[in-house]
Amino acid sequence: MAAKGTRVTQKEKEKMWQLFQDGNSFVKIGKKLRRSPDTVSRYVHEYEAAVSAAGYILNQK
Repeated sequence: MAAKGTRVTQKEKEKMWQLFQDGNSFVKIGKKLRRSPDTVSRYVHEYEAAVSAAGYILNQK
């Protein structure tokens, strides 16, 4: 597991989101990236919200 207090990079956030979209669980992603499932969940939801907001803004006329 990553040391407590280490920062999650933008690349890691994107990777977490991609793995989640492929059908992996937070636990599996956490083991693969050596992060806790709670951390994975937090950043997957954060990234998903950002993607959703960007899509909403781009679809406005």
